[in-house]
Amino acid sequence: MSCNRRSDGDATKAKILDAAGNLIALHGFAQTSNKAIAQAAEVDLAAINYHFNGRDGLYKAVLIEAHAHYIDEQYLIDLVESALIPEEKLQQFFKTLIEKICDTGQWHSKVFIRELLSSSIHLQDFMQHEVARKLQLIQNIICQISGIDEQHPMLLPMTLSIVAPCMMLIIATSTNIPHSPLLPIIHLPPEQLARHFSQFALAGLQANFPNHIK
Repeated sequence: MSCNRRSDGDATKAKILDAAGNLIALHGFAQTSNKAIAQAAEVDLAAINYHFNGRDGLYKAVLIEAHAHYIDEQYLIDLVESALIPEEKLQQFFKTLIEKICDTGQWHSKVFIRELLSSSIHLQDFMQHEVARKLQLIQNIICQISGIDEQHPMLLPMTLSIVAPCMMLIIATSTNIPHSPLLPIIHLPPEQLARHFSQFALAGLQANFPNHIK
């Protein structure tokens, strides 16, 4: 296959993915037909089967893209392996994630929250593969900071405590609740929020593992 044909195929695939993401964010997966997606992407209906092996494959790709928009696996790998001290890795993680979350108007958060709340048959596979790998990388940073190993019983509760505020931000920016008390927070500078979340996370880790964190 020539480079031009491969490039055209990638562009078509990206158009379908973006069209599907926008429509599913608005109407949900069950209410979004392949025909509507093809029309929005300005492609032939058969292109969905060609690029994604059918409707389920397309939705899986949409979920993966929605999650990767906020937490890219390669970014986490590079961050874990970087020369930054562990505490700086955590703050950088928060900063990158919060910048993405506060960039409202994207379809990714709405699709992600829809799936979490509706819990379709696709969620379990998505959690076991995409989310689990990224969670392990985040836990690696926590282990670097705290000095505990990956089998420590408090690792998962501490991970939840660190990630949960970011999940609340995603919910706040993806729901159309007027006058929500959470909305003003997205107008704070991402650096300020990242520093705040990082300080609270480090304080929690220090309270639980005082012998490891100074």
